[in-house]
Amino acid sequence: MRQLAISVAALALTCCLAPHALAQATTNAAAEDSVRALEEARGQALMRGDTVALSRMTAAEFNELTRFGTVRSRADNLRDVSSGMLRLTSVRFDSLTVRMYGDVAILQGITDNAGTMGGVPFSGRIRYTRAFVRRDGRWQAVTMQHTPMLR
Repeated sequence: MRQLAISVAALALTCCLAPHALAQATTNAAAEDSVRALEEARGQALMRGDTVALSRMTAAEFNELTRFGTVRSRADNLRDVSSGMLRLTSVRFDSLTVRMYGDVAILQGITDNAGTMGGVPFSGRIRYTRAFVRRDGRWQAVTMQHTPMLR
């Protein structure tokens, strides 16, 4: 009899928690999709040189740890894009994954970029991590780190 009572209680608890778990999984999937879409939009904005869009997508405190070991700020990035110092002609994403931690999303992936920096052509694949924070209902990038991939 005691075993039956425990089983009934466990079943009742599962029935109560299952909808919450399903709703949370659906919410996370939607948030993951929105972060992936934002990343794709960032790539398009970079190719267009659209600093207004990039500014909305990037938090004021954003910093980037580059493949060369330097740290660049949001202002550095926006200045280089607006001045034409950095021009991207191609951005292709691969293997994008997103992990959710409440209002923080960690995106990891590979991108194959081509363009010029200071008039010098570049191209290549990087593996990177970008962190986003959800503020006022929208995602903003707060940091990024990337590493070159050898071909």
